[in-house]
Amino acid sequence: MSVTEPNETLTQQGPDARAWLALAVLTVPIFMVAIDMSVLFLALPSIAADLAPTATQQLWTLHIGDLLSASLVLTAGTLADRIGPRRLLAIGMIAYGSFSLLAAFSPNAETLILARGLIGIAAVTVAPATMVLLRHAFPTDRQLATAVAVFMAAFSGGAAFGPPIGGVLLEHFSWGAIFLANVPVSILVLAAMPLLPAIGTGKGGPIDLLSVGLSLAAIALLVYGLQEMAAAGFAWSYALMIATAVLIGAVFVRRQLKLSEPMFDMRLFANPGFAAALTMLLLFLMALGACYMQFAQYLQSVLGFSPLEAGVLLTIPAALQVASTVLAPRLLDWMRPATAIAGGAVLALAGAIIVLVGMSLPREVASVVLVLGESITSVGGGPIFALSAGIIIASAPVNRTGAASGAQEVAGSLGNALGLAVGGSLAVIVYQASLTVGPDAREAIESVGRAVALAQTLPGAEGRALLKAARHAFTDATYTVYLYAIVLYLGFIAVTLGGLRNVRLDNAPAG
Repeated sequence: MSVTEPNETLTQQGPDARAWLALAVLTVPIFMVAIDMSVLFLALPSIAADLAPTATQQLWTLHIGDLLSASLVLTAGTLADRIGPRRLLAIGMIAYGSFSLLAAFSPNAETLILARGLIGIAAVTVAPATMVLLRHAFPTDRQLATAVAVFMAAFSGGAAFGPPIGGVLLEHFSWGAIFLANVPVSILVLAAMPLLPAIGTGKGGPIDLLSVGLSLAAIALLVYGLQEMAAAGFAWSYALMIATAVLIGAVFVRRQLKLSEPMFDMRLFANPGFAAALTMLLLFLMALGACYMQFAQYLQSVLGFSPLEAGVLLTIPAALQVASTVLAPRLLDWMRPATAIAGGAVLALAGAIIVLVGMSLPREVASVVLVLGESITSVGGGPIFALSAGIIIASAPVNRTGAASGAQEVAGSLGNALGLAVGGSLAVIVYQASLTVGPDAREAIESVGRAVALAQTLPGAEGRALLKAARHAFTDATYTVYLYAIVLYLGFIAVTLGGLRNVRLDNAPAG
C-alpha cells in the first residue's frame, strides 16, 4: 500500500527528461546552502582579523542564520503550498544573492551578523519549495524517493566538500569571496526557473501571523537553548528557555487545532508513516550529532591529528554517505522501506561498536578502525535519510507537501540540537568526573582542548602526565556518548519495524 493519499492526483503520469532537468536545477541551490553552512568556520579567522568582532559577535555570525532558518521553516513550508513553490524559490534566490552581496562587503561585524541572519531567512525557502516541485515532477512514490535521495545527497555533498571549496577561495581571495560566490549561483537558478514545473498557487486564506510568531518563538528558543546548553553546560537560564519553548509550542498546537485554515495541519500526524518517519529522523540525528561532535575532537585531542588531517579523514565517511544516499532507493527493488531503513540502522549500530573497539587500540591502528566505523555508520545513514524523507513527503496530501517538508526540517534541527545538548552534557560530566588534576591545572577540567594546551606549557613529565590523563578522560567521555548513541539506534530500529511495517513506496502513479 502506498503512503500517498488515494484521493490526491498529480499533474503528470511519469518523469521525463524535463523532470530530471528540473531535479538537476534544484540540486544547485541546496548545494550552495550546504556549502555556506560549513565554510564559514574556515573564514572566521580572516573575518576576525578584518572586522575585529567580539567573541559573542563571532558566535552570532556562525549561528544566527541556522537559528532563523530552523525557526521559520514551518512558515516557509506553508508559503510553498499557499503562494506556489516557483514563486517562493524565486523570492528566496533574489534575497539570497542580495544578502550575500551585503555580507561580502560588510564594513563591520554588526552588518555581517545582520546579513547572515537575512541569508538564513532566504535559505529557508529552498527545501520546502523544492519538495513541492519534486512532488509534481515525479508522480509516483518510488520516483519521488529517488529524486529526494539525489536532492539530499546534494546537501550532504555541499556540507562535506564545502570546506575544501572554501579553502581554495580563501587561499586566493579575501573572506568576502565565500559570499560573492553565491551571487552568480543565485542568478543561474533564477535563469533556470522556466525549466521547473509550473504549479498554480494553493488554496486557502492568508497565513495566520500569530501562528507564525508562535512557531518562530518556540523553535528559536528551543534550538538556541539546547545549543547553548551543549556549548556551556547546564544553566537555569537555558532550562527556562527550553521550558518556555515547550509551553509556546503547546499554545501553537492548540491554535492549529482550532483554526479552520491552520498554518500547519496537525492532521498530518494521523498518518502512521509520517509520524514514525519524523520520529526516526529525530532519533537518528540525536545519535549522529552527538557522535560526530565527539569523533572530530577525538581525532585531534586524543590521536593528535591536526585540524587539516582530521578534516581530510572526515571527508571519507562524508563521501560514502553521499553515494549511499543516492543509491538508497535501489534497495526498494528488493525490500520494503522498513527493512531498508532498519538495515541502515543496523549498519550505523555496527559502525558505533567498531568505533568503541577502535578507541582501545594503539594510535597507528586506531585511526584506521575509527574511520572504518564512522564510514560504516555513514553508509547506513544513506537509506535512513533518503527513504525517511521520501516517506515523510509521500505521506502528506499533495497540497500539504510544503508543510510536510517544513516538519521534516524542524525534526532535523531539533534532532541535531538535542544530540549536541544531551551528548555534550554526557561527555562533559564523564570527562570532568574521570579527570583528576592538581590545583595548578584546574583549568584542564573545563575541556580537553584546554587540557592539551595547558600540558604543552608544563615541564616534561608533568605535561605528559596531564596530557595522558586528559586523553584517558576524554576517551571515557567519547565511549559514553557512543553507548548513548547505540541505545538510540536500538530505539530507532524498534520504531522503524513497528511504525513502518505497512508502509510502501509504490511505483504506481499516485491517485
